Amino acid sequence: MWKIEEIKQKQEYVRERLNHCMDPKEKEKLELSLITYNELLSNSGTLRYTRIPNLLDKLTKDNFSNKKEKDLARLEVELFFGDEAYISDEYLNFLLQLCDRVSEREVPELDETLFVPMAVTKESLIELSKKFYASLQDEEILELANKVLNDESSMNFSHIARRSRSDCKGLTLNDYIFDKSYINVTSQNNIFDYQVFNHEVMHGIDFYMRKKVPSENYYGFHEVPTYTIDYLFLDYLEENGLDPNQVQMLRCQKDNYLHLLATLTKTQIRSQLIREYGVKNSKNPSMDQIRKILTVELKKQLLDIQAGIMAYGLKEQIRENKKIGISHLKQFMRNTIPKDQTPDFSYIGLSNNELLKYSEQIRNYSMQSQDHISVKGK
Repeated sequence: MWKIEEIKQKQEYVRERLNHCMDPKEKEKLELSLITYNELLSNSGTLRYTRIPNLLDKLTKDNFSNKKEKDLARLEVELFFGDEAYISDEYLNFLLQLCDRVSEREVPELDETLFVPMAVTKESLIELSKKFYASLQDEEILELANKVLNDESSMNFSHIARRSRSDCKGLTLNDYIFDKSYINVTSQNNIFDYQVFNHEVMHGIDFYMRKKVPSENYYGFHEVPTYTIDYLFLDYLEENGLDPNQVQMLRCQKDNYLHLLATLTKTQIRSQLIREYGVKNSKNPSMDQIRKILTVELKKQLLDIQAGIMAYGLKEQIRENKKIGISHLKQFMRNTIPKDQTPDFSYIGLSNNELLKYSEQIRNYSMQSQDHISVKGK
């Protein structure tokens, strides 16, 4: 479990260093770590830092947290989105194409109450994740996975999260000063815990592979390695004897997430255009019109859709040639993505044309094993 007193000491140490820091690059890492310590304490599941603040938020309609954490929240926005990355008209049009294709596909309606309760322990999560990363047959990835999995102080398991994180079942937070990745799982006591835990371990591997900071890296693609691992892990679960129907529900869950994100993004863009230009003038909007209504959140969503398709493409590469696919995944994790130019992933076999192809193929991902699908009402 996380060592709360140690985290508090690090928090005070970083605050003190910030008071005297004049180097912008060092300051960025200090500020990122300060945000991490605050989130670690808030999501620790402890009475002092999670349960009582949750109660106070409930009594004050979130005014307690809004007042207490507004400065750190503002700092986080400035760090990640203060210097926005470049999006050309051509690239924006490409992102909208991907969004359209993903939103058009049909996905089965998933009833998550059909996840079967099961006894999930910390030990079982760690053991299965170790076996999975060993199965990838890559020494570097396994070494970095074990750096997380063999350090009990880097992992936290709780049955309660902060109200602001109630929909977030897993969380990874990185300490740039003391070189440590922390993961948290809010337990559901079903098969989803295994996927969430393994997903967060991959965030840790990504951090240790190369410590990317927002000022130097195009924000929006941090889920590519973890989404890729999700695809591989679900196959691994089924191959190793877990209930195929439950595994298929996880596949449907992945499909639903990307489809609903694309549908929501299209709806939000359409609504903003109508609000800004009226129904008639928003039917065939120009790139300038779309750019004008494009919020930071909408950009994040469009990039997350591309990240999902990239992960599917890497999964397919690994399925076709494990050595080459894993090599491409590691290349992606080692490289930063320049913020002043259009992202180009052709060096790992994911050109825009390839991504358009995968955006068509991904439609059939969870439908490939229809006999296992649990659909609401059936």
